[in-house]
Amino acid sequence: MKHYSKYIDPYMQRILEHEVEHCKEQEQMILNNVIPAIERDDVYIDEQKIEEGLSLQKYFPYQLIEWEVFLFALIVGVKFQDTDDIYFNDIRILVGRGSGKNGFVSFLCFYFLSPYYGIRNYDIDLLANSEEQAKRSFTDVYNVITDNQNKEYIKVLKSHYYATKVEIVGKVTKSTLKFNTSSKRGKDSKRSGCIILDEKHEYVDDTNMNTLASGLGKVIHGRIITITTDGHVRGGVLDVEKEQNKEILSKYNPDNQTLVFWCRIEKQEEWDDIEKLVKAIPSLNDFPSLKRMIKKEITDMPFKQNYYPEFMAKRCNFPIGNKDLEVALWEDILKTNKEVIDLRGFDCVGGIDYAKTNDFVGCVLVFKVEGKYYAIQQTFVCKKSRDLPGIKAPLHDWEKKGDLIFVDDVDINPVLIAEWFYEMGSKYNIKKIAIDNFRYTLLNSALKEIGFDAFERKNVIRIRPSDLMKVQPVINSAFINHNIIWGDLPIMRWYTNNTKLVQNGVNYEYGKIEANYRKTDGFMAFAAAMTLADNEIKPKPKVSNIPTLVF
Repeated sequence: MKHYSKYIDPYMQRILEHEVEHCKEQEQMILNNVIPAIERDDVYIDEQKIEEGLSLQKYFPYQLIEWEVFLFALIVGVKFQDTDDIYFNDIRILVGRGSGKNGFVSFLCFYFLSPYYGIRNYDIDLLANSEEQAKRSFTDVYNVITDNQNKEYIKVLKSHYYATKVEIVGKVTKSTLKFNTSSKRGKDSKRSGCIILDEKHEYVDDTNMNTLASGLGKVIHGRIITITTDGHVRGGVLDVEKEQNKEILSKYNPDNQTLVFWCRIEKQEEWDDIEKLVKAIPSLNDFPSLKRMIKKEITDMPFKQNYYPEFMAKRCNFPIGNKDLEVALWEDILKTNKEVIDLRGFDCVGGIDYAKTNDFVGCVLVFKVEGKYYAIQQTFVCKKSRDLPGIKAPLHDWEKKGDLIFVDDVDINPVLIAEWFYEMGSKYNIKKIAIDNFRYTLLNSALKEIGFDAFERKNVIRIRPSDLMKVQPVINSAFINHNIIWGDLPIMRWYTNNTKLVQNGVNYEYGKIEANYRKTDGFMAFAAAMTLADNEIKPKPKVSNIPTLVF
């Protein structure tokens, strides 16, 4: 391999010469992300900066390992010739649990505050969903400064750093390190030099990240660093970003300044091969105690099957979901995002989930055309719902899309639901509406006003849990065969991913993964409508059977 840098070359060589197990994303990073960048005529590698930074390892209780030295060199040492600005300003590190990512970030923070980095007012903001997580790397740096085991270094450290439990300051550069949580308060006024996003797999809303990122650019060398494992939240920020990462890694783009360091197993069958797990945990062969621990986890797995989804997502960076609980695989849920045809004038059935008058209400229409189930939905949310502060979903974004309506009242008036179905009835032929038998009394009067009634017209069907049990295999088959289409509707993907299957004898019924904050109303309205779809919707002729008119 061509020589580039004594700090960058060793890791690249071990990957390209297959001296260590690795996933394809590692080779793609080197071939399409790194080498084309450092071979540019307008880019150089600042070896002195890298060497100065790495000399600070003596203050830490651990040394950086090969992949961390490689990343450190790329982050701080690859620069543009004319401006001396950094090349990689968006660094995305996706590694399995146990890799030591927080320790690596702690060292980066310590360096960015140091005189060696030398940029004045280079403020660093750590962001995570919980204070405990946000403080992890902060506490590492705090302990290095205030409780260093090497007494010779204490005087030097105190002369260059000032540390409290809420802020660490580099005295020479006046740069600060602070930790932040998911609260939206106090982020608009920041002028960060570096934003570090910890455990991004938990983020379903990118508002806080965007607010912090908008403060970048006021100080040179502005950068965003992500450190995360994969997780169980589907449709969130990380899932969207992973799709972009695949594109970044697939080919060199001269306008791209994002560095993607992605480690994962490549097949589910690799989970129990300890030698393959280094693909996901690049530090595995450097930490013997970690390796022994993971070997034990693999040995114990037959007796701890509930841990398997967690192991796959966090250790292996290969999320699979919990097949015993989930309504559908996430990949199958994503397949619902196909274009919805023009359904005006088509037969359909409705479904309503109206669990509480002061919470969420889901309203859905289901159409069946050429074996495909199309769905249109509307959600109403009471602004007085006690659960709103704990819901980690971009509700206001969905409101802007028109998929959700906030109701500023003590509860959701049944008239609003009836009005929606009345409006939909002017476009589509609503045959019947399905609703939970217990909730029917809440909607009875309002539905009668628009011509829907359980007794006289018999076009309101009060469904029971047994009806949902019967339709569950139909819904399951529709997901597996990608016969459900509702377009780009993230709120329905969220609802579905929040719903679990609960075994009841030989059958399954639907339940909530979490009682308060993981809402299922839209999916349950869809399931209610599906109890009627096959019997009540007349098949439309295929488009190919309609003769073409010639004028």
